[in-house]
Amino acid sequence: MPNTLTWKTHYLYRKFTGVVTGEEILMSNFELQSHPRFPIIKYLINDFTEVSSLLIDTNHTKIYASTDDIISDTKGKFKIAIIINQNAHANLAKSYRDSMKNNFFDCEIFKTVEDAKKWGEQ
Repeated sequence: MPNTLTWKTHYLYRKFTGVVTGEEILMSNFELQSHPRFPIIKYLINDFTEVSSLLIDTNHTKIYASTDDIISDTKGKFKIAIIINQNAHANLAKSYRDSMKNNFFDCEIFKTVEDAKKWGEQ
């Protein structure tokens, strides 16, 4: 799974491209959550606009939400923006957002990076 990480002052921009599997996203999540800059950022932008195929299902999105719930106890308030431009990915993004059941992490779905940044900075 090709993905690039661009660390900014208050957030991380993570762009996925090509074919993406559920396991790859989970491993990438663990890597970024253990990064020394993770505790200081306010939000994460996950950009899926250049993904050719998502080999994940709603069971994966529930696992992501569950592991996020665990890390939220130490991270505290945090926003996760998902950028999609394909209707085929909308159900997966909504499944993840709807599975988030903790008091610290918020998730929203956007069509543009600019809209995600505005929301993240609020």
